Amino acid sequence: MTTAPRNDSVPGRQTAVRLIFEYEGTDIRLVSRQRVEMVPPPGDPLHPEQDLHGFWVEVRDAGLHPLYRRVMHPPVRHDAEVFSDDPERSLARVPVDEPKGAFAVLVPDLADADHIALVSSPPAPGATAAPATEVARFALGPGADEAGTDEGGR
Repeated sequence: MTTAPRNDSVPGRQTAVRLIFEYEGTDIRLVSRQRVEMVPPPGDPLHPEQDLHGFWVEVRDAGLHPLYRRVMHPPVRHDAEVFSDDPERSLARVPVDEPKGAFAVLVPDLADADHIALVSSPPAPGATAAPATEVARFALGPGADEAGTDEGGR
């Protein structure tokens, strides 16, 4: 298993893959995939403790083994910050019925990378302490279209 960065261009330069996702409700789509010459953020431990909660991205090989893992704030917002009429509290959080938006993720361009998995605890209020599970998977390997899109996860 090779987890070395792919250096197809100039020796000594590191490449990463910038992925842009859009979401509407629980549907997450990969809308852009682009190689960029830059150092990706450092990763987190590949084999975390069991039953962790939260949100993270994993770059995996074809055998589903994690090559890179990065814990992040959950990118899908199920609430919004709004101005309040209460003079004691100028801002308040209100639930969003149908979340909609976009987010970007930067991962290393690894030679053995096959796909990226988005792993998350349930987004419902009170359920965020439930163990995280894979919520979407998108191709990264050589057959993946550089600027293309994936319709939906998994």
